[in-house]
Amino acid sequence: MTGLEAHFLTLIKHLLTAIGYPGVFVLMTIEGFGIPIPSELTMPFSGFLSSAAGGHKFILPVVVAIGAAGEITGGIIAYALGYYGGRPILDNYGRVVFLSPEDLLSAERWFARYGDWVVLVTRLLPAIRSFIALPAGVVRMPFWRFLVYGTIGSVVWCAVLALIGNALGQHWQQVSSGASRYNVILLLVLVALIAFAVYKRLAAGGLRRDRATSVSARKP
Repeated sequence: MTGLEAHFLTLIKHLLTAIGYPGVFVLMTIEGFGIPIPSELTMPFSGFLSSAAGGHKFILPVVVAIGAAGEITGGIIAYALGYYGGRPILDNYGRVVFLSPEDLLSAERWFARYGDWVVLVTRLLPAIRSFIALPAGVVRMPFWRFLVYGTIGSVVWCAVLALIGNALGQHWQQVSSGASRYNVILLLVLVALIAFAVYKRLAAGGLRRDRATSVSARKP
């Protein structure tokens, strides 16, 4: 665990122990906005607190719901900033949430090439999952689609982390190191999904052209 992660861990422990569920909501809202307080620490610790080893201080389904609600709230705030502020918001304030110009350009290209489902996929990936809401607003992704995709991804992510933390008990911190270890694998999965989507789009385009050619050939 890095020094920064250790500081985050101390913050998370103190906040959740002191104020309970509101602490989960606050931490996940901050992460959903794009400031990387790692959910890989917040949600497993919350799951641990719902276990017998953690004293049953939390109720597991409530933890998942509150964590997802917080992340969605943070994402909506970031989306609104991007939607109403446009590209200048990204250029001027992207670094506040640790978004480099290269990150912003990559996000815009993802939306342009692969569509809105990028929000759903990236919400399931460590590291990059916190940064997608702001670019989604800038490219004017329809809000309700953003909300649905973001909600699905956030609920799945929070549920998995909380369940693992609950199951591991006092060893819940292994979740964070495990997530970091599999970042590369998850990114490769994302690349494979994108490649499959491109293939399907190209195949569909070729089929439409073949049909158009066939119809033209049958005309007198």
